[in-house]
Amino acid sequence: MQLFKTKLYLLVAILMLATSCNSQKQPTPEQQTILQKARENFVFVEGGTFMMGKAPAIKTTPVHEVTLDGYSISKYETTFKEYDLYTELNNLEKIKPKYRHRVEYGDNYGVKSVTWQQSKDYCKWLGVQLNLAISLPTEAQWEYAARSRGLNVNHGTNSGKIEGSFTEKRNYPVYDTIVGAYPPNPLGLYDMSGGRSEWTLDWLVGYSSKEITNPIYDSVPNVKIRSIAVRGITNSIYFRGSRKPNNSGTGVGFRCACNEKTIIE
Repeated sequence: MQLFKTKLYLLVAILMLATSCNSQKQPTPEQQTILQKARENFVFVEGGTFMMGKAPAIKTTPVHEVTLDGYSISKYETTFKEYDLYTELNNLEKIKPKYRHRVEYGDNYGVKSVTWQQSKDYCKWLGVQLNLAISLPTEAQWEYAARSRGLNVNHGTNSGKIEGSFTEKRNYPVYDTIVGAYPPNPLGLYDMSGGRSEWTLDWLVGYSSKEITNPIYDSVPNVKIRSIAVRGITNSIYFRGSRKPNNSGTGVGFRCACNEKTIIE
């Protein structure tokens, strides 16, 4: 009798686990279109070697040689429309529901007010939907892509400069515009300069001056004060910012990277 009860409890546990794993709602055809578009938005970045870091006045960013494998990165920052799909299908709270009547919270604007973990969770979820190895980009992946495979430019724009309508006759870029409002950089990526500042996968650590391949700093157990590296926080694509991982009160957004070494078919 006791053996029967044990087997029964085990069966119930398995059924509950299976139910929880399949708790996500099935996307409608319209929602499938959003997912397919997200897949099509990945731009392949051929791997290579580049000198990462500039800004010698910032001691934590010495110039150092980095080699990366090929990967893909989204040409746009993740939008509210895309993130809303994730929250809706998974019965999660919508981001900033009280503010969604405002223009800058529209469907085609870059999502903001998301924590590092929320951003990571979205990229992981998108990877499951598309059957791809998707995560936040590392700092090295972000900078390499923003510089169109390591070009010696200060801004991630088509010309390498902040100029023309990009500033809308101001001395600073306008952050709250729809994604892709301005021309892309030579690699075909939008808003690497002038869009939202963006979460990366890495904790903020001091760069090594040694040559390094595929650097990733997603675990730093010996660091007492832990902050996440945020890029695109100013016009310069070399500047590194930081935020606490649970910070959701600023305009930080994100884009996802796909760690497949070949072009996504």
